[in-house]
Amino acid sequence: MSRAGKHKSAPSARAAVLPHLGVAIRSHALLLALGLATVALKSAIFAPVEVWPLAYVCLVPWVLGVGTAAAAPRVYAHAYVLGAVFFLLNLRWLAAAAGPYYAPLALYLAIYFPMMACPLRHAVRRRRMPLAIVLPIIWTGGELLRAVVISGFPWFFLSHSHYRVLAMLQVADTLGAYGVSFVIASVNGAVADVILARVSATRASEPIVNRRQARIGVGFAAACLGLSLIYGVFRLNQDTITEGPRLAVIQGDYLETVAGSSAPAAAKRRQYTAWMEQAAEYDPDLFLLPESAWPACLNVEFRTLPPSDMLRLRWMRQSFDDSVNFFLNHQRWSQATFDLLSSFARQHDAYVVMGAASWFPRPFDLRCDVRSHNSAFVFSPEGGEPERYDKRHLVYFGEIVPFRFGRLRQLYFWLNAMTPYSHAGKWEFSLFPGESFHALRMKAASQEGRAYRFGVPICYEDVMPYVAREFTAGRDGAKRVDFLLNISNDGWFEHGGQQAQHLAICTMRAVENRVGIARSVNTGISGFIDPDGRLHDLVGADRPAGTGHGAGFSVARLKVDSRFTLYSRYGDWFAWLSAALWLVCYLDYVIVRAIAGRREAAEAAAAGCGGGNDGVTAEGSEGVRE
Repeated sequence: MSRAGKHKSAPSARAAVLPHLGVAIRSHALLLALGLATVALKSAIFAPVEVWPLAYVCLVPWVLGVGTAAAAPRVYAHAYVLGAVFFLLNLRWLAAAAGPYYAPLALYLAIYFPMMACPLRHAVRRRRMPLAIVLPIIWTGGELLRAVVISGFPWFFLSHSHYRVLAMLQVADTLGAYGVSFVIASVNGAVADVILARVSATRASEPIVNRRQARIGVGFAAACLGLSLIYGVFRLNQDTITEGPRLAVIQGDYLETVAGSSAPAAAKRRQYTAWMEQAAEYDPDLFLLPESAWPACLNVEFRTLPPSDMLRLRWMRQSFDDSVNFFLNHQRWSQATFDLLSSFARQHDAYVVMGAASWFPRPFDLRCDVRSHNSAFVFSPEGGEPERYDKRHLVYFGEIVPFRFGRLRQLYFWLNAMTPYSHAGKWEFSLFPGESFHALRMKAASQEGRAYRFGVPICYEDVMPYVAREFTAGRDGAKRVDFLLNISNDGWFEHGGQQAQHLAICTMRAVENRVGIARSVNTGISGFIDPDGRLHDLVGADRPAGTGHGAGFSVARLKVDSRFTLYSRYGDWFAWLSAALWLVCYLDYVIVRAIAGRREAAEAAAAGCGGGNDGVTAEGSEGVRE
């Protein structure tokens, strides 16, 4: 063997165990076991299991594997497998609506695990930073990117496991839900620091380094946790919450599929009307019905469109074999629904909010002669046309297919044909987003006509942090709304953990912006969320998980909070700061790796020329291989 060959092989063997770690995992099976342990623990912190204390240790097995694995490629491969298994397992409720097409989403979300593993491994192995500090930064930055990239999917945040732990939630009004995740991740990092310190005490040649790191990490995590709890107790004891209007939330239990609903539209309308009549005995100021409680198009442009104008529309001719009869029947049905809700609002001197479609003909628009929206309609006891909010944040492939207009339109047709809702590409089902997050108004008859402003995030809009903030944050430094009403249809996802997971995420929006939230959700969970995150008067929440959340109604007063939060003013500043520090850590990794690579190349060249150098350090060799 040449001298250069000896030079390459010897450092690789020594580099497998870093002096300050004292251990190197070479086994694929052990790395996989650590990853699967994190999958099991992290899955258990969310509904339907909801063992929230496990959140403080759920990342520890994976983090230990990332830091101590002998070979970097194994770390990234196993990190991706970990992410894929977790999302495929925990997003399986999405298969009820999307079928096998939910798998690409899960495989995409798995990418964030190796993306987080790279700077995390660099920080613990080269920079010797306490995991209690670096893990929450990287994890919080990763949650932010999942929430904003490609429309965003902010599901399964660490913070969502704590939606019933009120003292921990309160910091969200300053740092957002990301702040709660930061604290939980910091505790995970501190536990991992302590374990590494114990290992290094018996096996590493530099045990003092890890002991110092562990002390710093435990101190940092304890400070984060302690300050969060102190802040939470302080916020919970403030006297800023008052009684608001009395609301009735109505919940059906109708499963939805591409083929249709589990009940005819007429039967659903009769049942919802019966619940409204029963709830009217409690004199609510507002009745809240779910998104698409029954199918209807309630905007005046649709209800009054002459059939002769309808015949000009290409959309109707291309979408339905008997378009004229379909149009006329749906128009009559929608007008009857309009008359029913308008009459009910006047009769009971109350507002009625219901989700339905808006359908706008544009016969001279060459790109699209019909524009449709997912809308919330507010029927006033004073009569007239209802106020309307059109959903702004549309769900990809469920409500909108990308690339509909522009140079990539052919790609749109291909994607549209793949979705089950397009009926093999025969129907362009994509909606159009609304124009603004505007406030709606009501007067509470039970409070002598007191006026309130509110927003209506529709369906998964309550999942997106920015939507609730856009409704709440006024440019004049004051709140734009007093409360939020969430209408949703979770009947697409059968009966399981999705409904409780959705409720948990919505709870974060209440605390972040200090607004009460009333929810009306088909299949559940409907009810009330106070501005401090307290849940009450839920519909059927005492039913066993997996059996649905019942049906019926609940009447209660919605709470109003005078506080205007730092989060409402400045949004996700803390999460973006974490993402920026993550980027700095990654850039540091790239720079160190490049310098180490040049150093090793120079030393190898010197050795090949007879200059030999057996003093290559383990850290230098590690830097080249990773």
